[in-house]
Amino acid sequence: MVTPEARKNARSVGVSLIVLMLVGVGIYIASTAQTGLPLTQRTTVKASVDNINTLSVNDEVRQRSKRIGRVSAIDFIDGRALVTMKLEGDHKIYNDAHAAVWDTSALAQKFIELDPGTSAAGRLGDKVIPVTQTTGSSDLQQLLGVLDPETRTQASSTIREIGGGVAGHSQDIHNFLDISQDLLDDLSTTANTLASDQMDLPALLRSADQLVSRFNGREEQISALVQQTDSTLRGITVDQGKSLETALAKTPTTLQEVRDALHSLDTPLADLQVAMTSLEPGAASLGQSTPDLRGVLREAVPVLGKVPGVSEHAEPAVEDLRHTFADARPLAPKVTDALGYLATPLGVLVPYGPEIGQFFVRGHSFVSEGPASGIRFARLSPNVGVGSVTGGLYRSDDFPRNDYPKPGEATRDRATTGLPPGLLPSGGHR
Repeated sequence: MVTPEARKNARSVGVSLIVLMLVGVGIYIASTAQTGLPLTQRTTVKASVDNINTLSVNDEVRQRSKRIGRVSAIDFIDGRALVTMKLEGDHKIYNDAHAAVWDTSALAQKFIELDPGTSAAGRLGDKVIPVTQTTGSSDLQQLLGVLDPETRTQASSTIREIGGGVAGHSQDIHNFLDISQDLLDDLSTTANTLASDQMDLPALLRSADQLVSRFNGREEQISALVQQTDSTLRGITVDQGKSLETALAKTPTTLQEVRDALHSLDTPLADLQVAMTSLEPGAASLGQSTPDLRGVLREAVPVLGKVPGVSEHAEPAVEDLRHTFADARPLAPKVTDALGYLATPLGVLVPYGPEIGQFFVRGHSFVSEGPASGIRFARLSPNVGVGSVTGGLYRSDDFPRNDYPKPGEATRDRATTGLPPGLLPSGGHR
């Protein structure tokens, strides 16, 4: 009779065997997973390739970027690689098929992109895809090989700097990716705006091309400008930019003061406008007179040309006058005193100016008798008074006379004699 303990042990052994079988199947599947599912149909295709670079066994074979198999073997015949591919399932490959070694990523991982061809070319069968229908690998290193050593060195330095800058900013990159959807939406809006007719992007690009063409031949000036800008920015960042921070902190107050100053200029500028408006007619007249002034200046050239000669002739006389004035300089105080002394008598004689002038006029008439060219003589005419005519019978003092006429009265003074008009002496006018 089987005891319960024996049945329990039998179940444990059975479970253990089942577990071992499952583990074995799992290990088998895991070890063959990269070669495809077991017990499935496979299609073998071979291709001759010039350069496979880092392509290796078990790398993927894809059709339109979808995995359809793997590389099962790589052999080298006559300097070319013979690549054997195992495709999962039944695939029809034709004589015009094409195979290319492509990069999975920038890390040089490869795969084969297989184009099965067209049915019109016939089935490929066991034949090898010729090298003329394959494309070798173009490694990133080969691409960089076209660059000169200096450019490669700088590119390498740039990549290292970018790597160093990105290090430790994984959270920032994560945040950037979180908002990338919004950025892409904004980028879509920007792209639509650039593509609109109102933007006229082709005209903008042409203008930009013309602008860039203006910089041709000015590389040295641009380089100098960049260096100066670098020096300026370095100067700004001195002391962690505290000077700039202080300047920016004072900017609002400064701008307000500048605004007030500009407002205070309104009145002077208005006055200046009025002044300029008033000056406008004069300026216009000056502009109109400019041709006449130009003519005067042109005609004055010959006259001015004679000035040096006149000045040379006048120089001796001027020199003599200089000595004369130097000799007369001591007399100047005395002349000043004499004029001061004459001020009083001249002040008295000023009212009699007309009579004094008349005296000299009559004096000239007194001595003007005679031929035009000959001896001059004076003309005397007796002035008979009342006393002389009457033989002293009547005294002249008995008749009114003005011995001290006021200024301007001498020529109009007439003595009243009381005689008949025919006996009035010719000297009745005083």
